[in-house]
Amino acid sequence: MVEKAYSKINITLDVKDLRDDGYHNIESVILPLEFHDSLEVSILPKSTPDDFVVCDDFSLRISKYNLVHKTIDLCRAKWGFKERLNVNIHKNIYLQAGLGGGSADAAAILRTIIRMFKLTPTEEEIKEICLKAGSDVYYQYYNKPALVSGKGDKLEFFDCPLDFYVLLVKPLLGNSTEAVFTEADQHDLIHGDSRKTIEALKTKDLKEIQKTMFNSLFEPAKILCSEIEEVYNELKSLDFDAYGMTGSGSCLFALSYDKKKLEKAEKHFFLRGYQSDLTKIHN
Repeated sequence: MVEKAYSKINITLDVKDLRDDGYHNIESVILPLEFHDSLEVSILPKSTPDDFVVCDDFSLRISKYNLVHKTIDLCRAKWGFKERLNVNIHKNIYLQAGLGGGSADAAAILRTIIRMFKLTPTEEEIKEICLKAGSDVYYQYYNKPALVSGKGDKLEFFDCPLDFYVLLVKPLLGNSTEAVFTEADQHDLIHGDSRKTIEALKTKDLKEIQKTMFNSLFEPAKILCSEIEEVYNELKSLDFDAYGMTGSGSCLFALSYDKKKLEKAEKHFFLRGYQSDLTKIHN
């Protein structure tokens, strides 16, 4: 079986108070992207003692500790299947970018296991496994435009088909989510109204969307990676209607209906050594 693991961008990210469990409460408008990893999954011979998770990105070859392996273990403990799995991850989503690559892969293996073993889990079982795997996994199990809140455990989907293009640009350095949140705790963060962004998205007017977009982690993230501000200012100078940073960075994005303009910018950033891809919203 082959399953796509879709990335995401945070159009807004409001980081709120620190919870007793060590997570922050957040409120975020998240959109799924067509930009994805692919997971190729098969059942191993019965005598195989363990699952095998391999990836074509060298930096992720310590498979025993990645979220896919963790999710397989959680699923086996919940549903009791004995079969061992072979998982090949074909990696496209940038690492330490704020695009949710690890969470997307975890969500994809969960969907695959449910299909492969013809399981009929309840919504609560899906939610339980997702949240044990990681705070973004629950959203990325569904891949729909949503307002996500709490620690990622509350999803409010909204119907909003979107047809603009998305340019992704990642600076050379990545950002550790943990490091950015630690830095954020030392600052007074910006806040906004994510529900206004949802209303702006429904107009499909990118200039109106830009007026409502914000990311509480932008200032802390650029302290840890100065290139974030450089790329952000360059996207602004290229006169895109909407642009911002996703998650804890370091990936930035620009939104436009002008595909040729984005293609030109994609080439420009690529030639400068950045990771850069043009994609669309996953509808």
